[in-house]
Amino acid sequence: MGTTKSKCKQMNNTRITLLGSQNEVLKEWLTGDPDGHERGAIILFRKLSRPVKDLPKSIRFLAVEIIKMTDDWIIESSANHILINMRMFPDVYCKCEQENLELGFVHSHPDGELEFSNKDDINEQNILHGLSGSNGVNSCLISLILSNDKWTGRVSDGKAIGSFSPIRHILIISDKIEIHGIREILELPASLKRQEAAFGKPFNLQLQSLRIAVVGLGGTGSPLATMLARSGIGELILIDGDHVDDTNLNRVRGYTADDINKNKAISLKRFIDKLGLNTLTAAIPNYLYDSPEAIDALSSSDVIFGCTDDVIGRDILNQSLYYYAQPLIDVGLTGFVDNDKDGVPYLRDHRGRVSCILPESGACLRCQGVVTDKKIEFEQAIRDNPELAKLDPETLKREYYLIGGGEQAPGVGPFTSMTADNGVATLMNLIRKFRDIPTDLREDNIWIDFIHLTIHSNLPKDDSECIYCKLHDVLLKKEKYRLDMPQLGKIPDYE
Repeated sequence: MGTTKSKCKQMNNTRITLLGSQNEVLKEWLTGDPDGHERGAIILFRKLSRPVKDLPKSIRFLAVEIIKMTDDWIIESSANHILINMRMFPDVYCKCEQENLELGFVHSHPDGELEFSNKDDINEQNILHGLSGSNGVNSCLISLILSNDKWTGRVSDGKAIGSFSPIRHILIISDKIEIHGIREILELPASLKRQEAAFGKPFNLQLQSLRIAVVGLGGTGSPLATMLARSGIGELILIDGDHVDDTNLNRVRGYTADDINKNKAISLKRFIDKLGLNTLTAAIPNYLYDSPEAIDALSSSDVIFGCTDDVIGRDILNQSLYYYAQPLIDVGLTGFVDNDKDGVPYLRDHRGRVSCILPESGACLRCQGVVTDKKIEFEQAIRDNPELAKLDPETLKREYYLIGGGEQAPGVGPFTSMTADNGVATLMNLIRKFRDIPTDLREDNIWIDFIHLTIHSNLPKDDSECIYCKLHDVLLKKEKYRLDMPQLGKIPDYE
């Protein structure tokens, strides 16, 4: 019981997310004083505090704007202190209130010290006094230190000025994932010892700090989710509105005949909970496209895995990774079954895909051709009129002007599991790089050809006007409705 209490205490803490470009700007500024003095900056954060049933509350703060503390901000400084001009803050307080942002203060410690000092306490209390007096006692201050290329942080609020709460981690997302500031060392299960031997002890602690959502819990999603739990992920959100079918049992993991006709998310949560691991799980028995609860759970995650077989769901994931600054690892399979000269079916083509997309790195699912408007139109038409699914592609095209169908993904266990395992390995490579990828492969799009035992990448389309991965028009975008989709409802008032 002691381990569980310690774990829940840490997992309740705040999480900070910085984009790689923001991290570079901050590092260059904070370490660039010509005299080696401390420097400071303001970070304005978007707050995501949407609750997830069965998981402890854990707020995500997403950095959206950086304000460098130039000469007007600083009264004096040295290698071990900085004295701030508090008269510069009212405009920032006003901006936070008007744009519903949270205030962050970050500074450097050139002496290499990664702990907060008494002088830091005074600076932060002065800032918070002004902030809470202007914007109310519910205002909070996120404080970060950069020292020797490492980050640490804490949070305080106007209701208890002078009291500081540790954060769970600081996540930096570029073309990889860096996880800083993990404060508590938890007792990890013996099953992770070999993983520690392969990647180092910090690796397991980093996995333990993550909250990951898996969307779609069938042939790829169920083995992927169970492997994430066995790998030591701290919190798992399982999202699927579908039910277990007896035809699923050849390729899924964690389900039995007793789960047939029961919801996949609830059943898989029950299985993972029985494993006795240090993973907390939450089940969302809904589809993304009609569930505010599912979108809220998705937004609370550090990383998302797409294992759904519907294009509409994948389009939502493609939006989420930019709105909520999340790495997306999307997995899927395709293939074609033909008949030989004797009329016996055989696999003519069967391939598994892993698309690894980060907010500032990699081609989005639309540029990769995984999501297209025609595929969405086709899928929606089938949902509206299930009888259309019985028609062949030529009839659909000729009589209904629908282009789609004909693509098959034979549900064979070894292939779905192999694709799922590659998805988990992709996450591990983001955190602790071990892959030496040939130059003809793209890290954002890798296909395994199960028939010819080859690996290849598809080139994305070169769309310079893509609002997702090229123009970044929706990156960290403020929402009125969830993902700007009115059918998903307005953002909660407390956010």
